[in-house]
Amino acid sequence: MILIIGYGSFGRKVVNYAKNLDRVRVIDKNPTVFESVDKLDFEYIVGDACEKEILLKAGVKEADTVLILTNDHTANKKIVELIKELNPTAYLIARGIPKYPDLYSGIQVDRVIYPIDCAAKEIISEIEKSKLRKRLMDLEKVILDLKLKHGITMDVDNLKEGGVNNDSSISFLILMHNNPDPDSIASAMALKRILERWKVRADIGYGGRIEFDENKAMVNLLGIKLIPIEDIDINKYDGIAVVDTSSSKLLPINPEREIDILIDHHENGDLTAKYMDIRPDIGATATIMLEYLNELNITPKQDLATALYYAICSDTNYFRRKTSKKDFEAAGYLQDLMDPKTLEMIENPEMDTETMEILARSILNRKVVGSSIALSYVGTIKNRGALAKAADFLLKMEGITTTFVFGISENKIYISARTKDLRIDVGEIMRRAFGGGGHQKAAAASIDLGIFESVSDKDSLRKLVEEAIQTKILTVMGISEEEEKVKS
Repeated sequence: MILIIGYGSFGRKVVNYAKNLDRVRVIDKNPTVFESVDKLDFEYIVGDACEKEILLKAGVKEADTVLILTNDHTANKKIVELIKELNPTAYLIARGIPKYPDLYSGIQVDRVIYPIDCAAKEIISEIEKSKLRKRLMDLEKVILDLKLKHGITMDVDNLKEGGVNNDSSISFLILMHNNPDPDSIASAMALKRILERWKVRADIGYGGRIEFDENKAMVNLLGIKLIPIEDIDINKYDGIAVVDTSSSKLLPINPEREIDILIDHHENGDLTAKYMDIRPDIGATATIMLEYLNELNITPKQDLATALYYAICSDTNYFRRKTSKKDFEAAGYLQDLMDPKTLEMIENPEMDTETMEILARSILNRKVVGSSIALSYVGTIKNRGALAKAADFLLKMEGITTTFVFGISENKIYISARTKDLRIDVGEIMRRAFGGGGHQKAAAASIDLGIFESVSDKDSLRKLVEEAIQTKILTVMGISEEEEKVKS
């Protein structure tokens, strides 16, 4: 929560920006300043913030950031002193008065600002920094608590320098979602680097497969050590972290104990953790992890920088899908650190024979509904990543705006979906139809083969699977039988 004291002309500008970052609560002793606003979409309290009772009523102890913006120098100093007493960990931004340059002398104020020299947007930048600082303090506390639980003493002042007072340490398992993508891999790498700074041992575990030729090239060329979940004993780890997913359905295991760290950019997850940072407004988890690295003064080495850069590019579809300003800024920062030659090899790996065959089958077997929706069953596959390539490939056909490509691998049916129609959300379609998920433009799902597993005739199996998958997709999309004019 952001607590803002003073709702004058400058305070109003700050509130207008700050309410987009977090819940805002305002204190001002003049009730008329609130009456003059047509629509108040924030909480406020009328009262004198120089009184401890008013600050407590406003929830000062809950605030992670406090801004004192009145033009009364005596009041400002008194309020600062009260806040340091009531909430010493809050990030404190106080308005400076030019006539009184030593106003806050002897008091620890995180930032003193002067409205004449400082625009409201610059204040918001300070608020964002304060919230990031608070997040990292919370993350540090999780690590400290685990170390203390296992009898490991830590010099808190030297936490960022890895101040461990003995040779023993704790260990973490960093989990990614099944069939991890570049964003989950790069984010896990970044979290492992942070944990290493704090003298915590960490392994990265995954379930399913490393799919897509690009993902395999990324892992191989950057020398990323990933451990299959089958080779992991979760009980030997002191802590569990999860990156790039907040859904239990997408985890390779169902952890019986509480997750310690959860960092993600997807919404509507069901997982909880001691430390959680979930920001759906960000295009890639890698962007969040780079914020952490920068705040901790950790400059990513070339392999990590390359991984993070590719992760941001791939998860935002090269900045064409759900991209925030922070994603652009992160990519710009990483450009000078990553290896362009390695990136080129990751982005353009050689295509294997099976992938080329699946692309061909997707074209031959396509069925077009309503002139713009293509569905294609490609039969039995080994490389599930080829489904996404086929879905992307079909999208290039004239008149096609949405594609669904599906095939059978082992005992499951896998579906990959793509669209360039802004009216269609394939992530929502995959979720409602098959319990899958993804983004508006790209999504995937898998379902058990079930009773179809007993069908031995390939032609019969094709007809059954095609009919079942196509019917489910079109039903969820709300396309009636009359509209289902299918063209091969």
